Amino acid sequence: MKTKPVPILLTILLAFALPLSASTAESPFSDVTPSAWYADAVSDVSAHGWMNGVGGGRFAPSGTLTRAMLVTILWRAADCPSPSGTAPFPDVTQESWYTDGLAWCAERSLITGYGNGCFGPNDAVTREQLAAVFYRYADNGAAVSASGKTILQNGSSWSAEACTWANAKGLFTDALGALDLSAPASRAEIAYWFSTYFSAVPALDECSFHTDSLTLRYLLYTPGSAHDGMPLIVYLHGGHGKGGDLSILTDTDGFPQYLADGLLGEVPAYVLIPQLPADQRGWETAADAVMQLIDALCVENGIDRSRVSLAGHSMGGTGTWNLALLFPDTFSRIAPMSGSVQTTPEALAALEAVSVWAFVGENDAIVSPESSKQLVAALTKQKADARITVFPDTDHFGVPQKAWLENGTALLDWLTA
Repeated sequence: MKTKPVPILLTILLAFALPLSASTAESPFSDVTPSAWYADAVSDVSAHGWMNGVGGGRFAPSGTLTRAMLVTILWRAADCPSPSGTAPFPDVTQESWYTDGLAWCAERSLITGYGNGCFGPNDAVTREQLAAVFYRYADNGAAVSASGKTILQNGSSWSAEACTWANAKGLFTDALGALDLSAPASRAEIAYWFSTYFSAVPALDECSFHTDSLTLRYLLYTPGSAHDGMPLIVYLHGGHGKGGDLSILTDTDGFPQYLADGLLGEVPAYVLIPQLPADQRGWETAADAVMQLIDALCVENGIDRSRVSLAGHSMGGTGTWNLALLFPDTFSRIAPMSGSVQTTPEALAALEAVSVWAFVGENDAIVSPESSKQLVAALTKQKADARITVFPDTDHFGVPQKAWLENGTALLDWLTA
């Protein structure tokens, strides 16, 4: 039986639900008083290294922020991932200080240019532009039923949906009264947006599930717009994630870390991340318990059983192959990363109705990418829906970032289709 979930981000969620209060801590900037409505937000973004001062120990809270600086802050908040291409704007030189951030934002379709194709790096960010960027970051957000309490004025039709979403999420502060959406957002407002949004990361509940043979601890992500008939993503961690401390997963293990940090936006699915007990050699030995847990969650949450997908990296990638071979009727799609399995063509035929998208790094010295290449080739020969993405110049540990972050939302879209 499952014990009552214990939220691991309770204080963060409370901070998201309530307006930022006046800070009692001393600000690192001389022009930010502890009683200012934005004091906590400024301290937060400064501590994370997302926003810096303007020099002379000042933050310039009433100043504006350029579009070049906005993409840089977004990129920093995502832990500075390497873009796969260059910034596609004619008014941007590739030697500019902000090009990595802009290229990354453009790849994820967070930033679009003006009608003339230019980016306008030195233009001040307006409030409605800010809303549009965050709305795209949240993958067009979840449907909202509340309109928000801040009065918004002079907005454009193209930004209406994004501004409604942002207002309902509490991103527009009510400390300034009615807001002109066409006007530039202040640095204080932008600090508030980043602090509020990225502090309100998805709630991952810590839970336990008991079977006759073992107890599985697990993390469960419940989407904000949860309803019956939603898909489920099951993620299997690598070997270093074994044990009894779930924080290991969100601190170091690729997908769980990206999910907990809010880098994947609002995922339109339940996400189950079980933790393999320390005394288990691999996911195969805990397969029955994992399947029982999946069944229980499907019943409890009204999950669409035809849309249960499985993914994992390293030991979890191998586990993804093996669990799919053992229980092919459970999973509609699998995304094994840097995994390996020895099997026969006859056994592999069990996956004929399972869609497969494998990921490997060409420079993987821990698990040879040839194993996954051969498996996908064999499945393709059997007319199965299988493909593989080989990341060049990428080692074993670089695959998750490439697959989940630098591949845009392609993998998540595929897993939740």
